[in-house]
Amino acid sequence: MFIREASGAGSGPLLIFENQPELMKPEAVAELMGVSIKTIYDWRYRQKQRKVPMGLFVKFNRLLYLRTEVLKQWILSQNPSLQ
Repeated sequence: MFIREASGAGSGPLLIFENQPELMKPEAVAELMGVSIKTIYDWRYRQKQRKVPMGLFVKFNRLLYLRTEVLKQWILSQNPSLQ
């Protein structure tokens, strides 16, 4: 789900969120990852229990966003075979 092979030799796998913006709305992340929006908000409100990185979420004008780079690093740390 998170990998497709690169066309060039030696360039390694490409992640699906490589061309995504720096900040993403929870709805977009849920759709991209194939999880429910409730799961995203569960990560937000139970960060310590779910071992979610503290820098993943940011709020602007009462709206919640997720940092794409932190999300990518978290997924790679959970799945060493993707690296």
